[in-house]
Amino acid sequence: MKLALWTALRGLRSRLGALLITVIAVALATATALVVPLVTRQVERGAQDAAQVFDLLVTAPGSGTQAVMSSLFYTGAPIGNIPERVYEELRDAPGTRRAVPIALGDNYLGFPIVGTTAAFFDQRVRPSDPPYFRIDRGGSFVREHDAVLGARVAREAGLRVGSTFVGAHGLEEHHVEGEEDHDEAHSEPYRVTGILAPTGGPVDRAVLTPIETVWEVHGEDQAARREVTAVLYSAEQLSGIYVTAQRINAGQGAMAVFPGQVFAQARDVLLQGQAAYAALALLVLGIAALTVWLSVYTSGLERQRTVALLRVLGAGRGVVFALVLLETLLTVTLGVLLGLGLALLVSTVGGDVLGARLGFTLAAPQLTWALVSRTLLLIPLGLLAALPPAVVAARVSPLRLL
Repeated sequence: MKLALWTALRGLRSRLGALLITVIAVALATATALVVPLVTRQVERGAQDAAQVFDLLVTAPGSGTQAVMSSLFYTGAPIGNIPERVYEELRDAPGTRRAVPIALGDNYLGFPIVGTTAAFFDQRVRPSDPPYFRIDRGGSFVREHDAVLGARVAREAGLRVGSTFVGAHGLEEHHVEGEEDHDEAHSEPYRVTGILAPTGGPVDRAVLTPIETVWEVHGEDQAARREVTAVLYSAEQLSGIYVTAQRINAGQGAMAVFPGQVFAQARDVLLQGQAAYAALALLVLGIAALTVWLSVYTSGLERQRTVALLRVLGAGRGVVFALVLLETLLTVTLGVLLGLGLALLVSTVGGDVLGARLGFTLAAPQLTWALVSRTLLLIPLGLLAALPPAVVAARVSPLRLL
């Protein structure tokens, strides 16, 4: 066995160029089969984590997906606003655990300014858990134009407790050189009173301020004109969530959305895409197996004299046959291992880029046995592709080649 392994390694070393091409082909096939499933699972986990602190999202009628993306992830324009009384009715209704208003409309350096109440900082995954959003430095807002910054805002903007800044109208940063903002409401500075601990969610890139600030900035000082973009709602009992959702959706002025259902619908679409991608991955795996076969066949032609010498020295047909399969096993295994590392690297980088666009941090990619087993199929496929060249090598007569 040691002699066969030594001979196989020597043979691979003598064909280093062909070995590298085969290993790279197998590695790329392995990474191709894994990257999209890995990133998809990262997005699913990140999205679920971002919505785990409340049960129901109440917004203006329209697209549930748009409502979740705008009001929960702060990406894209909100559907519209709903009257403040909708929030007040939810807040005061029997069975309500927590109702948190959200008002959008302004930004600071592209980070959304989110008007809300102190109840925002009391949101919990479970009633017995500590608050999900914890202030790491400073304290909560107290007066209008106080601001609590998400961890990413503070880091990228270089702000600290006590700093001041001026917001801009709109959900995205727009700047024209030489243009000055003469809007007095937006020229009043915000004062940083606190900075949140990182959560990995969209709130890391949000500026939280009393909702009265948003109303004042947009001229909604009068109670009759006040509106909110959305309400994050949690009930004391599970049944209360569905009763509230049915009551809201039975009316005309608002819409109740279960974020979990929106994620499930998005996941169904992703699964359909993954089915097509899986077919493509199988095709790539087949091409990799063909590359292995060509490599083994070509190397078999190149080492016919070596095989003949082994036969003359007493090596049987079984040894020659096993030697070809061993070289193939080492090549494919090396390619698969390299591909696993490449898939993790690409998924990590791609997850960081995608998470930055979606507004939340994606967890590190996790390889599961179900995913790894897909790529391990390359090993028996490679060995299967090596069988014909191995049989030919074992049957070659040394007298014809020496």
